[in-house]
Amino acid sequence: MNRYELVPELKEWDAHNGGEQSPEGWASCMGNFSYAVGYASLVWPRFVEVRGMVFREGVTESNVEDWLAHTTRQENAVEATINHLHLLDIQHPGIWSEATETQLKFLGKTLQASWAAKLKIDFPGREFAVEFIEGSSDDLREYQVLFYERRGD
Repeated sequence: MNRYELVPELKEWDAHNGGEQSPEGWASCMGNFSYAVGYASLVWPRFVEVRGMVFREGVTESNVEDWLAHTTRQENAVEATINHLHLLDIQHPGIWSEATETQLKFLGKTLQASWAAKLKIDFPGREFAVEFIEGSSDDLREYQVLFYERRGD
């Protein structure tokens, strides 16, 4: 993938710094440790188990119970709904128009792979589906990542 498509600011950065720099080098100069921790928490989340189901940290028993009541107790649907993330929500709405399909595809595939790896490490005896749902140029809001446990019916 073209690094300038992923990080458009990198082109100007490279010109200013006399050659090709890595996106990591650019981020190390333009970001801060708080951002790094926030993004790392997104890429490598903490998971919690609530009522035998697995969620990203922050979900409460009452959240789960509300969703169970609305889905006739379909655990997969509850996990998928609570665990979905619209990729635009990674940033505040004021900059959503700056997002590109190339960036959202890269982020979505990265989160899909990292969440799948983390779930496998944290819950080695269980099988999870981790899905990346692609949107379109007409509706970038539909780019999502979600997960749920595969259960035998």
